[in-house]
Parts: sequence; C-alpha cells; structure tokens
Amino acid sequence: MEKASQIGEMRSRLAAETAERAQLITALLPAAQDAASYDLKEMLNRYKEVVMLNEELLTGCHIRRATQKDAVSSLKSLHTILQQAARLRVGRYSKAVVAASRKAVGENNIEALIKILQVGGDS
Repeated sequence: MEKASQIGEMRSRLAAETAERAQLITALLPAAQDAASYDLKEMLNRYKEVVMLNEELLTGCHIRRATQKDAVSSLKSLHTILQQAARLRVGRYSKAVVAASRKAVGENNIEALIKILQVGGDS
C-alpha cells in the first residue's frame, strides 16, 4: 500500500514536469521559426533545445509507464491478499472484512489493515 501511494506521488510529480517541458517546447518552436529568417545558428540552437526537451519527455513517458506497471502489480497483490483474507471467513464476517479493508485502504491506514487481516472486520 505504501508503494502504491509513493508511485502516485511520483506520477503526479512526473506529470507536472511533463507539462512544464511541453510548455517550453511550445514556446521554443515559434522562436526557432522566427530565428530562421535572421540567424541560422540561433535557429539550430533552438531546434537542438527542442530535440533535447523532446528526449526528456520521452524518458519521462517511459518512467511513467514503468511506474504504472509497478502500481498495477502492487494493487493486484494487495487485492489478492484481501481476497484471501475474505475467503478465510464466511457470510457476514467475510463481508465485514471486505468493507473494513476498503475503508482502511481508502484512509491509507496500514495498521488497521493489518489488524483487519489478522482478526477480521468486526474488531
């Protein structure tokens, strides 16, 4: 659960960086086109900056994809653990474990989740 929340924070930070870089690219492209009419060296420098920012964006995209895969695998394993804990009980006790687990995950309360898994949902 901690890993999933850390990945969420990382994803939001990467999204902010991506937006910033995309904004820089949109500012640099017209400047490079304007520079083409009066200074070719300046135009080449601007386009080099655009290419460099584009490479950084692609790297960020690959990192976000990898963190998404990590998040999905972490949440799948958490879901499997919660399913197994619910299957250990029958009827209303199983439903109580599921409800209490959902509440603990929603509140990001790891201690409560561990207690629920150990003793059940009515405690």
